[in-house]
Order: sequence, then structure tokens, then C-alpha cells
Amino acid sequence: MDYDERNLRQAYLFSMKKLKKNTILSITDGSIFAISSGMLSTGTVIIYFISHYVHSKTMIGFLTTINVLLANSAQIFVTKKLEDLEKYKKSLIKYAILMRLTWFLLAVDIFLFAEKNNWLFVVLFYTIFSLQGLCTAFTSITWFNLILKLVPEKYRSRFFGIRSTCGGIFETLGAYLMGIILKSFGYPLNYAILFLTAFIIMMISLSFVSLLDEPPLKKPKKQVDNKEYFKNMFMILKEDKNFTRYLLSVALIAGFGKMPFAFQTIFAKDKLGIGTQEVANATTILLLSQTFGYMIWGIVGTKKGFKATLVFSAIIFIPAIILTYFMKSVFIYYISISLFGIAQSARNVNESNLAANLCRDPLKQPSYIGLRNFLMGPFFAFNAMIAGFIIDVFSVQILFIISIISMISGFLILSFWVKEYRV
Repeated sequence: MDYDERNLRQAYLFSMKKLKKNTILSITDGSIFAISSGMLSTGTVIIYFISHYVHSKTMIGFLTTINVLLANSAQIFVTKKLEDLEKYKKSLIKYAILMRLTWFLLAVDIFLFAEKNNWLFVVLFYTIFSLQGLCTAFTSITWFNLILKLVPEKYRSRFFGIRSTCGGIFETLGAYLMGIILKSFGYPLNYAILFLTAFIIMMISLSFVSLLDEPPLKKPKKQVDNKEYFKNMFMILKEDKNFTRYLLSVALIAGFGKMPFAFQTIFAKDKLGIGTQEVANATTILLLSQTFGYMIWGIVGTKKGFKATLVFSAIIFIPAIILTYFMKSVFIYYISISLFGIAQSARNVNESNLAANLCRDPLKQPSYIGLRNFLMGPFFAFNAMIAGFIIDVFSVQILFIISIISMISGFLILSFWVKEYRV
């Protein structure tokens, strides 16, 4: 047994010894954090709020575009550091604090400028929300690589399924709390209080992260400059064709295929005249459907593998797209939201798991995950902006045709051309 194998074995034994404690702490952290997530749904609450100040669909799409782009693509800038770090928790807490502070700043922005200077308010809102995406990038990739150390591979699908199910339940509680806050205070003060409350809840969740026991993992010191490191990272695309085909499927399914979902709530607002109550109902339905999906996908992922959950997810996205197009009533809006929630929950649970699984060297997993998110970030981010552009310049019909074709193509590539490695 060489140095790396012995080192990984020791880390595995440590993680198994601390698995129960770390699982309980992580689920508690995730559940509390999920309350704030339920209060701050980008696809419903944030989009609905900003649409009162920004009327161009392209610019509304840009809000989510820049946030998602930074939340994904910016992860590549910390992958080299993560590969060199022997412990992740200290860095995670630092990034997590910065990410949480952005919601506090958004609340301050509303308090000070929403009613006094709309132009300044919108500029600051877009800027701070973009910083939220950047801080999320550093937080999420550091957190996920910490979880890869804490939870052995054969337990991950079950772990994420249970954690996400608990999170979904508490997200629903958060959506309910969101509804109470929005009804109890006048506009726009109610949104400022909403963001401030979410910030406090997020800070409480972080206290449980600080209690996690992280296994030591000694890494060989490598003298690789940034230029050489990124060159080697992109060589993965040339050398690992299976991973490249996986990335193509992600671009088609999660990028172009999901474009209409960025405007589900806006479609319902324009076609059906929905208000705050319907938005709150839709958020609750979305969270409940995701919670139901988490329970299913955790089981399917454990028995059938991570890839199977994403294949089934692509199938479910198709009727969700069709119902979004033929939205004739609030009931159809709710059904399309629920199908989207079930399908999306599979990607939430196992998307990163599959990306990590396709890398057979645990020490290179940060590179694989960072490279995936860097390359896929534009597809995740610009789908909302591109969707808005297609609607404004062409038509809604063209948007849905592109979406269906992309979703089916991605499903076929993932099903037949991507090979999953299972323990």
C-alpha cells in the first residue's frame, strides 16, 4: 500500500468513526439553512419582487444570470487551493459568513433606497445579488468537498437524500414564514424584513458547521503554478471523453432544456394575473414537490446509481415544459411547478455526486467539480437571459421548441453515452 492509499484509508476510517455525529450535525445545519432558502426562492420571490422595479424580461433574466454564473463558474478559482488544503472547514466558515452577509446588505438596500431612489436601489440590488453568487461559489464547492471527506461514497446518495428531505420540509416551513412576513408588513418593508430574518437564520445554521469533525488528509506538496494547473485541469476534457459527454448532457438538459422554467412565475403573472398569495402557494408547492423527490431519489440513487436519477429527471422535465406552455389556469401553473420540483430535486441531490463519481482519483475531485461548474456555469446562468431575449425578439413558441429538443437530446446522451462507475 503506497502513501496515497494509506493516507486515504486512514481518512476513510476516521470518517466512518465520526459518520453518525457529522451526519446529524450536517442535517441539522442543512435543515436550519433550508428555512432561509424557503424564504428566498429566486424563481418566485426574488423574481416577483424585482419585477416591480425592472420591466424588461431580458434584464429580469440578467439578475439570475449573473448570480448563477458567478455561483458556478467562479468555483474554478478556489479548486487549486482546495487541492492543496488538508482541511476545508476553516475556509468554509469564512466563505459562508461572507455569503450570509450579502442578504443583510440586500435588506439594508431596501430599507434605505427602495422608496427614495429606485435607480440606485436597483443598481445596488443587482450588485449585491451578484456578490451573493460569488460568495456562494466559494462556499458551495468547499462545502461539497468537505462532505466528500466526511461521507464515504456508498453512503452519499442516502445521506443527500435524507438531508435534502429534511431540508425540503424545513424549506416548506420557510415558505410559510415568508408568507406571514410578506402579509404582516407593508411593501417594500416586508421584503427587507424577509431578507434580514433569513440572514439571522443562516447565521444560526453556521454554528453547527463549526462542530463538524473533519478527517485529516495529508497531501503531497506540489509546486505547480496557476497557469500549469489550469492547463492540466482543461486536459481532463481531452483525456476523459466520458466526462466530456457528461458535460454535454448537462449543457443540454440543465442549460437550454430548462430555459422556460426561469419564467414560469412571470408567465403566470402575465397570463393569469397571479399575486403575492399565488406566488407564496407556488413556492410552497415547489418545496413540497422537491421534498417528495428527495425521498425518491435518495433511494433510487442508492440502488440504481446517481446516473439513473438524472435520467428519470430528464423524462419528468418534458411534461413540465409542455404544461408550462399550455398554462391556462392557476391549477396548471401549480402542476407544472410540482413536476419541475420533482425533476429538479434529482439534480439537486445527485448532480455533483455523479460528477465526483466520474473522477476515479479522490485527490482530483475538486478539479472535476470545479471544471464542471466553470464550463456549465454559463449554460445555467445565461439560460434565463437567453430565454428572455428569445421571448422579446422572437416568440414564446420558439423558446419552447428549443427547450424540448435540447431536453430530449441531453436525455439520449446521458442515457446511452455516459458510463457511471459504481462501488
